[in-house]
Amino acid sequence: MHAIEKTAPRLVGGEPAGAAPETGQPEDPAESKGSSRKIGRFVLRRLLLFIPTAIGAGFLTFLLVKIIPGGPAYARLGEDATPQAIAVVEKQLGLDRPFFEQFFSWLGRAVTGDLGESFQTGQPVMDLVKNALPVTIELVLIGIVATVLIAIPIGVFTAKRAGRPSANFVKSVSGLGLAVPDFFLALLLIDLFAVWLGWFPRLGYPRFTEDPLGNLYHIVLPVVPMILGGSAIVIRQVSAAMIDALASDHTRTARAMGIPERVVVWKYAFRAAMPTVLNVVALLALGMLGATLIIEKIFVLPGMGGTLVNGIAVRDYTLILGIVLIYVVIALLVNLIVDIISGIVNPATRGA
Repeated sequence: MHAIEKTAPRLVGGEPAGAAPETGQPEDPAESKGSSRKIGRFVLRRLLLFIPTAIGAGFLTFLLVKIIPGGPAYARLGEDATPQAIAVVEKQLGLDRPFFEQFFSWLGRAVTGDLGESFQTGQPVMDLVKNALPVTIELVLIGIVATVLIAIPIGVFTAKRAGRPSANFVKSVSGLGLAVPDFFLALLLIDLFAVWLGWFPRLGYPRFTEDPLGNLYHIVLPVVPMILGGSAIVIRQVSAAMIDALASDHTRTARAMGIPERVVVWKYAFRAAMPTVLNVVALLALGMLGATLIIEKIFVLPGMGGTLVNGIAVRDYTLILGIVLIYVVIALLVNLIVDIISGIVNPATRGA
């Protein structure tokens, strides 16, 4: 014990040496201003990168949709339509123009918020998006918040007890969660809780603005498979990051100085693991966004995923383009926000 006391760095203002001690001295205004400028430049770089990335993603989306077998004309006229009839419909829809002319025309309208009209229903795609997006956002937000509140504490618990039976049990259960697909869990939950026990409804979705309690009651079954699958990933990633953080010299020094274990875990180790946690939450958000394609279809929810699947089934070219573009923009925004937060939390990433 005496040897530890001799070799361990002393505390400065309650922090281990080398850990940005809080000395109580006023911060140098010049240093604070310089740090703010660095953060501002970092955020500006990320915002400038967002624009070409969004355009590139839009181009790939447009290209992929164009090479889908069949097309809107076939969907309207049927597989037995003659080439002459197909050509007439394609001309009416503007699909006979050169590829890049179509792309830049679509991109120009999309920038102004005009995503065109659905080939199937004739409704503006933006109106369909406005109606469906709140459903998907609600599903994803509830899934993320519940997963973070459940999985992060369990991941920290597993890291603190690494190698013990309780930690091994949690890892085994989370591994099972990774192995079981969301759609299988969804069907299992429907059979068990909706059909057999009758605890939850199988179908229906009242809007939150119309019936808040009914809305939450109907959203339970759809969101549970997303929470279970997401928790399995977050638990493992947070546990691995926390094991490394708890074994670092920084936290060992804090323990040697007699700092309470709870403070060591949450103030020092968890702070060190924060960049990993943020990246995991970003991946979780993107994964849940993708999971809505299946979940909304299974539970017949009027969200973006279900609307997109229906559009693909009838080859509604404009609807597919519009919804996929919205998905891409949301994914890019999530990455942008996480990059900015990571840059603020961890200055080492600002030059990336």
